[in-house]
Amino acid sequence: MGKVGAKISIIVPVYKAENVIQKCINSILAQSYRNFEVILVDDGSPDGSGKIIDSAHVRSSKVIAVHKENGGPSSAAIKGVEYASGDYIMFIDGDDWIEPDMLEEMALHITSCNAEVICSNYIIDKEKKDRHGNITVSSVPVKMPAPSGEYTGDRLKSELLNELIGHEKRPIFLSRCFKLYSADIVKNNLKYVDASIRMGDDVNMITPILLDAKRIFVMKDAFFYHYVFYSTSIVHSYDPGLYDNCVRLRSKLSEILELKHVPNANEKARYEFLYLFFLVIKSELRRPLKEAFESNKRIRELCKIENTSDLLTDNPDKICDVANKLMVPILRRPSNINMTFARAVFGIQKILKA
Repeated sequence: MGKVGAKISIIVPVYKAENVIQKCINSILAQSYRNFEVILVDDGSPDGSGKIIDSAHVRSSKVIAVHKENGGPSSAAIKGVEYASGDYIMFIDGDDWIEPDMLEEMALHITSCNAEVICSNYIIDKEKKDRHGNITVSSVPVKMPAPSGEYTGDRLKSELLNELIGHEKRPIFLSRCFKLYSADIVKNNLKYVDASIRMGDDVNMITPILLDAKRIFVMKDAFFYHYVFYSTSIVHSYDPGLYDNCVRLRSKLSEILELKHVPNANEKARYEFLYLFFLVIKSELRRPLKEAFESNKRIRELCKIENTSDLLTDNPDKICDVANKLMVPILRRPSNINMTFARAVFGIQKILKA
């Protein structure tokens, strides 16, 4: 345990992050583990982010500043990998930050396996501003569902890999972040990434990597990574292109699962799409109230296209997430009453969170 001296390449896609990227950079440069490089990829950001990462490069020999045309987070991550010279790779979002002992603690679990993934946990930081402009931060620790420990061989396959896709609750979060990957396993799987996928881009990138893993280690506790929550995220607002995005992701996942020889590949991709479709319906319900008629019409059209009633009936999992449960009646019967009720609940939630 503990491959002393392994070099870690930290890749940070940066876009419209001029107000937060410096905190991210500072948290990386403050790491107690010193054998690392940080690759900051300016993804065509229109603000001052590019100048900030150039300045970081001038100040520290550990920083590599890369600039490219805007292509989305996956495109930026791939560009960063091209510059990576480390034995291991880590991804950090530009608006997040990490604790100073993250690399050191994760490096303790590195072995000689060139197809391994080490998983930590994370913390959600929610910033809230009161009417006087004072900001408070509430932090919520989030633990990986899979029990801590080492997964190899049959245990890896049965407890983790077979359960990655097509389930509401996964044993491993399919986020790029708060994980340490052997460089080989990342570089060998970039060919499966469709950079045009924006929502679910992490799922697209990380699924083939995890399916190729020969060893996955889940750390105990290890709350090193701070995910900063913003209500303006694509997940929390209306996105007119979300359905087409999810259809592309379904197609890509089906392709990946088949090429990785995962049993029932198309079926797993189909069930995964059910949970993606919940996001599509939620997005439609977040349209302005004056667009409710168009929103309801669109939801009915999509439910018909995807035959969601049968999809829901065929799904072997029990729907547990409260918000998803709210979507179930709509998928079964997209009536005006069901959609109006769901829209009202979302409206109340928005008011309570304000």
